Amino acid sequence: MSRLERAVFILEEDAAVPQGAKPLILEAVLSRPILAWAGEQLRAEGVRRLFAVCGPRFAEEAGRCLPPEAEISEQWEDLARFLDTEEPVLVLPRAAFPMAEAGPGFAYAAPGRELRETWRERMSNHVQGAELIPGWLPVYGPQTIAEIEALLRQRGTPAEHG
Repeated sequence: MSRLERAVFILEEDAAVPQGAKPLILEAVLSRPILAWAGEQLRAEGVRRLFAVCGPRFAEEAGRCLPPEAEISEQWEDLARFLDTEEPVLVLPRAAFPMAEAGPGFAYAAPGRELRETWRERMSNHVQGAELIPGWLPVYGPQTIAEIEALLRQRGTPAEHG
């Protein structure tokens, strides 16, 4: 697969998140939202275009986690326009923390137009031609966050970045 230059984060739908809670990807690991960690890692790897599928309830908070040029929308037309490329696009269909030693699992990449057509027709993550991408640890809840924090502390990772 060629170098990735685009990525899509898929946050839980606003209606699926209880009042007073937020999507898991906006929860903090060592005082920083998971989305901020992920966006920073992708930018360091050369990904230049980021898109967060996010409803209006959490759009502002998601926007604070990503570079200003990142796109944030729940509108299909916006996502379809972002996916209008033959280049591979990384998809993180749930909260994930960047961790080099994580093997391939649920993060995947496929040509943008293939993603667009699959999602338009089947609304499925079963995308023909997709390649599993390693380096992303799925975050299932507070226990996973506690385990990541303990590992980062053990490694001496700074609690906060600029």
